[in-house]
Amino acid sequence: MKTYLKYQPPAVQFLAFLGLAGGFLILNSAISSFFFNDISSVLLDKNAVVSPDLLGRFKLAQLAGSIISFIIPSLLFGYYSSPKSLPYIGVQKHASLILVGAAMLLLFTIQPFIGWLGEINSRIKFGSLQKSLLEMEAMYNRALQVFLQMKNFGDLLINLFIMALLPAIGEELFFRGSLQKALLRLSHKPWLAIVVSSLVFALLHGTFFKILPIFTLGLILGIVYTVTRNLWYTILIHFCNNAFAVLSVYYADRSETLKKLSNDDFSVPLYGAFVSLIIGIGIIYFIKKKSDEVLPAAITSDDNDYIA
Repeated sequence: MKTYLKYQPPAVQFLAFLGLAGGFLILNSAISSFFFNDISSVLLDKNAVVSPDLLGRFKLAQLAGSIISFIIPSLLFGYYSSPKSLPYIGVQKHASLILVGAAMLLLFTIQPFIGWLGEINSRIKFGSLQKSLLEMEAMYNRALQVFLQMKNFGDLLINLFIMALLPAIGEELFFRGSLQKALLRLSHKPWLAIVVSSLVFALLHGTFFKILPIFTLGLILGIVYTVTRNLWYTILIHFCNNAFAVLSVYYADRSETLKKLSNDDFSVPLYGAFVSLIIGIGIIYFIKKKSDEVLPAAITSDDNDYIA
């Protein structure tokens, strides 16, 4: 059927995605304002007592936000774009175990470079916007502090699902599988699609004092998706990155190293960041070479318009 969006001009497909994304973002904001309006007052007051009921509703708000803002519009974008909706947005049937291992190794080796960028970012001054951005950052950190309250292993599992697994799936479907793909068809420039989608990815996290490492992680995820055309690898990287942050908070009292990591209280020397970046580039090159071998088995001819 030629009515699918992938047969329409790229600008039409891109605008359709923006419409879906904007519409569901507004819907999520309306739902949050109606059902979870009192949560914001707690986030603004660092001395406010967070009851178990309020914490549960906060987690429910995060759960609903991931599904409404990211997962639903992405799935609808795939549904209206192609008869093979899931493969079209990067959800392939198969994944290579070698590439799974390479993706995990990439995340591990690139951490020093991302950490070094985080140190640089923390020293940046934003002039007249500094005070407003610091207030936003305080609310962002307060939200994390509230959310990451974990008294037992069950709380840990819930947080791993809501803060690690669900965002990994939803944000990869949205930023890489949908937005990056729509931008690529619109611009015919992979690097531009990766940069713009990564920038939006970083900005929507709402923290300018961590924007460089988040943007860099977005670039890495965008590059991996471009060379593999398979979201499972980027979902894995994204999940493990988020899960490590949750686990470091849960086990912080058992290790000084984890306590420093959970508080971003560590320093990476320049040479360590440089070595990390070089090794990371090498692993990405390996992923690209290996992907060229497995792509024919994973990508159908209908998906060739990814680079059209």
